[in-house]
Amino acid sequence: MIDLLLKNNEIKRYQSVSEINEKTDFLIIQFNNYTQTDMDWAKRNFDLDFSIMAHYEDIEISSHFLEDNRQVSFHFSIPFYDKEKQLTEQQLFIILSADRIFFFQSSGFDEFVNETYSRKLSAFQQQTIDLNMVFTKYLEFISDYYADITENLAKKVKTLAAKVLIEKRFEAEDMDIVTQYNFHNLLIKESLNETMRIYSLLRKSNFGKDELINEHINTELADLIVVSDYIQFNFDRLDDLKDNMNNKIDLEQNHIFKILTVITLCLSLPTMIAGIYGMNFDVMPELKWAYGYPFAILVMILAAVLPYLYFKRKRWLK
Repeated sequence: MIDLLLKNNEIKRYQSVSEINEKTDFLIIQFNNYTQTDMDWAKRNFDLDFSIMAHYEDIEISSHFLEDNRQVSFHFSIPFYDKEKQLTEQQLFIILSADRIFFFQSSGFDEFVNETYSRKLSAFQQQTIDLNMVFTKYLEFISDYYADITENLAKKVKTLAAKVLIEKRFEAEDMDIVTQYNFHNLLIKESLNETMRIYSLLRKSNFGKDELINEHINTELADLIVVSDYIQFNFDRLDDLKDNMNNKIDLEQNHIFKILTVITLCLSLPTMIAGIYGMNFDVMPELKWAYGYPFAILVMILAAVLPYLYFKRKRWLK
């Protein structure tokens, strides 16, 4: 699927590049689930360089930001919730060339954005637009997106914390949920750090020297720093929550061990008495005594009950 925002503020949608008229004058073109055919068409008609898309897995900054006299290229690893509501990363490539912006992304990410931010593309129809204005709007969108997805995760963490800390209950799978949330927070943190790194390089670039662009970059960097602080808050909350759950598990295990110790003692003493009277010796006290059997039973009962009462008084069984 291909979405276009024309320079006359009209929105068009096509299934393939073969449907696009060569004379179509667009400002934004967005390729969802782009193919090599789409890239070849863009390269042939607009002389684009796709080298950033060939090495996007590299750590070097050149795999995230490239600038030459023909275009400016960006690569973002954007976290988003897939259809299974699991946070995953999706690669987003943005290329600014002449007076056009090209987006290359997956349809899954596009569906998530459209569900979460309806009419994102059509919002530009309401005003006179140019390349720099559109780009600054996308800078704002990326900052807002990180704020929203961080806030969404923070709400989930708070809900789980209320269950564990206030209601004082949790299940075994809650430990896995804490680990999952921690991993999701890490994905957001890594992606945010890389985005801030790209913004910093953009600010130093020739394109970033434009007054409007530079002003917006500074504003969005300040916003992302605030979001980064909230991400750290999520880490701290999750660490505290995990420690609390581990402490409760330790206390529960200690309580179980105490109960097992009391049970073992209450059973071992009567067993010892029964074992003594089960010995096959010729001369033993009480063997010929008429009340020997009930006496032995009474001693075994007392041997079980007295330790129980003692430990109950010591509050071991609460």
